[in-house]
Amino acid sequence: MKKKILINLLFIFSLIFIFRYTMLPNSSLGIGMGKGGFNLIPFKSLGNPLSPGFFINVGGNILLFLPFGLVLPLKLYKIDRMQIVTLIGLSLSIMIECIQLTMPNRWTDINDVILNTLGTYIGFRLFSKFRLAYILK
Repeated sequence: MKKKILINLLFIFSLIFIFRYTMLPNSSLGIGMGKGGFNLIPFKSLGNPLSPGFFINVGGNILLFLPFGLVLPLKLYKIDRMQIVTLIGLSLSIMIECIQLTMPNRWTDINDVILNTLGTYIGFRLFSKFRLAYILK
């Protein structure tokens, strides 16, 4: 029972974490501050790879969804296939970007979708690695 409560708390925390940085005003990991707008050209708005802003944007978007990809297969134990977990992360990211399109001072960016999905994938891979290590113990 304690394990189930912990998994539920981790899942809720991962969603609150995502919500905090994608939906609330004055919380951005990248170019989301300012006039707002949209970018549909992959990698266009990432900027100079040597700048600190690049690492904040790329790393932040990946780390934002990594806990989600790690906890989702624990929460929904029947969803433990990489393709399904990644597709759910992609869908959540697209939904967030569509909502941000209607919000003032927020950017809708294809790079966010790509990087968020990558974060979900990496989270799932970590889940798989930990699960395998646990099984082999």
